[in-house]
Amino acid sequence: MKNKYVTFITRAIGGILVVLFILLTYRYFDGNRLLHHFSSMMKQPDKLLMMAAVYGASFWLRALAWKWYVRRNIPLEVYMNGLFLSLFVNHLAPIKIGDLVRVGVLAKQREVSVDEAIHSVAVLRMLDMFVLLLFSFIGVYFYFETFSFKNFLFILLGACAIGICSIVLLVKWKPSFAQKHLNMARQVWTGGAAYKMIGAVFLSWLCEAIVVFEVAKMAGLSLSAFEAVWVNSLTVAGQLFQIAPGGLATYEAVMAFALTTIHPSWDKAYTIAVLSHAFKFMFSYAVGIFVLLKHPREVLLVRSLLKKKEVRER
Repeated sequence: MKNKYVTFITRAIGGILVVLFILLTYRYFDGNRLLHHFSSMMKQPDKLLMMAAVYGASFWLRALAWKWYVRRNIPLEVYMNGLFLSLFVNHLAPIKIGDLVRVGVLAKQREVSVDEAIHSVAVLRMLDMFVLLLFSFIGVYFYFETFSFKNFLFILLGACAIGICSIVLLVKWKPSFAQKHLNMARQVWTGGAAYKMIGAVFLSWLCEAIVVFEVAKMAGLSLSAFEAVWVNSLTVAGQLFQIAPGGLATYEAVMAFALTTIHPSWDKAYTIAVLSHAFKFMFSYAVGIFVLLKHPREVLLVRSLLKKKEVRER
């Protein structure tokens, strides 16, 4: 019942964002302008390659963080494959099931159990979300006058309290399960690898902001590095409410809102959101197809996940 309630809220918010995107499209869609900027992007292959390289580096950094967390003698390529296939599937399926791909890719390695694979993916996703929300709240603090540092601190402490209470309840209700996963986490978080892992995840989200930064520049909107990081972080965090492949519509709605908070130009914000998302779609398909061509057996994993009706209905 609880999962159904959470699903209902997630889809309701996602539906609202889709409606907002439709309204934005009705008001600001200009095919000629989009084609003009898209054509301008295609005429700058050096910029596109640089964007792809830096954006790709963000996944390399996350793969490093994942490898450091798992601490097994497994090639970095395995983690990269898991991340790229996860990205690919998230841009094919209407809901986020990419993490299941990550678990499947890692769990096929002899050195890692299914429990360890699930644990590592869950922890790294929580770390990703923590960094994204941190960037988002910092931006909100700067760009919204009604949001004070006291509010930010209150939310941060509240989130920590919820996390601690959840761990305590888990230890009480399922002690063996909790102890096993706490032991897994303790081995990493009490060592020097924790700092490297956090640093890699932090830098990875800075790298991903290159797409927003460069596309905005091409569209005639100058963003600072932090503005690009904030817009990207808020937009990606907003994909918790994804109800279409790749977060289509929800991505554009959240990004347009974030951009107009900095520069009140809805037509440019809409254009930047559409073009930056188009770039990410093309990147996800390119790397996903590349991994599948190089490792044809992974097609079975992707196909099985996409066909599971019970996964789609969660």
